[in-house]
Amino acid sequence: MPERHIRVQRRMVASTDAVWALFADFPNLASHWSGLRATKAIGGQTSGVGARRRVELKPIGTMDETVTIWEEGRRIDTQNLPSAAVPFKHAESTLTLEPDADRTLATFDYRYLPRGGALGRIAGPLLDRMLTRTFTDMLAAADGAARSDGSER
Repeated sequence: MPERHIRVQRRMVASTDAVWALFADFPNLASHWSGLRATKAIGGQTSGVGARRRVELKPIGTMDETVTIWEEGRRIDTQNLPSAAVPFKHAESTLTLEPDADRTLATFDYRYLPRGGALGRIAGPLLDRMLTRTFTDMLAAADGAARSDGSER
């Protein structure tokens, strides 16, 4: 079964530095976005290549994410290993931030392989729509959180 790909973008009002500070707080994404039940660090490393976090998804399931690329202020890539309750086998993400005047262009790419052969092929478009809404909401929440916290970062 072929891997699926989703891309969402948002032109954020918040500065690139403020948005980066939020996403670079890698183990604590759930404290900035209500789309997750919880996030926490796995191990002692909380930033850079090799940092890991456990993500508790809504409504069910978990995913362990490991940073594979960390370009300070610009990009974070992760490899994502979902639990059996998540309807895909594995996933990878890329978040890129680009300055856009005093704002930020954020792009989130997500590649995943659905579970279940023929059923997975049928479910793929439904998963795409659900994940697109989820990631669009994540970027909107990050923009709001970075704007409200930007003076502190």
